Amino acid sequence: MALTVLLHAKAKSGRSLDVVDFYRETLAATRSRPGCIGVRVVRSTDDDTDFTLIEQWDDKADQEAYAAWRTETSADVLARFGELLAGPLRIEFYEEINA
Repeated sequence: MALTVLLHAKAKSGRSLDVVDFYRETLAATRSRPGCIGVRVVRSTDDDTDFTLIEQWDDKADQEAYAAWRTETSADVLARFGELLAGPLRIEFYEEINA
């Protein structure tokens, strides 16, 4: 069953465009991972520092494999992203239901 992951990120003041550039630079690698259905980024119309990354995966195992790969291979990328943010990421997991 498909899995949707929401990653909520709050950019530091004045760093919103840097977050956009970061996503543009790094998301191709996410999209190329096995089981990735798609990745989208949205930004609040009320607060340009408020971003949500929407990932869709074939299943939880594919997302977990991606997360492990990203952690193992991209410590520098993750550290650079952390420097752009005003606080920790908030991550939510949703499974698709047929309703």
